[in-house]
Amino acid sequence: MKKILISCLMCLLVLSLVSESQAMVGFGLKGGMNSSKIIFSPAADLTNQDYLKGLSFGAFMNFRLGPISIQPEILYSRRGLEFQLPVITLNYAAGSEYYENYTAKLEYLEIPILLKLEIMPAGPLKVYVFGGPSYGLLLKARLTRTYEGTSETEDIKSDFKNSSLAIVGGLGVDIKVPLLFKVTIDARYHYGLFNILSDTSSLKDITDKARNNGFSIMAGISF
Repeated sequence: MKKILISCLMCLLVLSLVSESQAMVGFGLKGGMNSSKIIFSPAADLTNQDYLKGLSFGAFMNFRLGPISIQPEILYSRRGLEFQLPVITLNYAAGSEYYENYTAKLEYLEIPILLKLEIMPAGPLKVYVFGGPSYGLLLKARLTRTYEGTSETEDIKSDFKNSSLAIVGGLGVDIKVPLLFKVTIDARYHYGLFNILSDTSSLKDITDKARNNGFSIMAGISF
């Protein structure tokens, strides 16, 4: 509830800044790829933990105040983790070790509120840095187990909290296309601030806390 209140207050701050200034308002669409991982503390005993590749896409508004702009976004983002667990079976020779593959997919509706600062304007091309908080609402959480060509999927949403809070930061470039639109490309880092495990999570048998972490490359157009 506190996180939702903080996000609402930030939205109100954005609106008040815009109303009191001669801001240029833009709207756009963007999409890209996440490379995300769930970081456990203490480290969970999972084999070959790896980043999960997933889509991210949505819309944004940009309120430009000279070289500084405020950009609220609303994005669908898939986060999660890939890992393996050893399996023992009588079908194989003694001493051999085989693994089951697991994919945890967490689907979020994320609302970043970013502060952008132009650092290298050069005609139609503008380079900027940006950063700000990102509130996430968990939509789905699923775990898929794959072994010997068969897959099973289960719902694990109850293992995670319904919301999350992160800090997002990165570097981007805007390219102005005369009389048409603006192309935007950015690379960003997503750092989860708080534990995303629910109080009744079954994962608490192997760890105490978990948070989302990862990188994204996104591209879009704005008008």
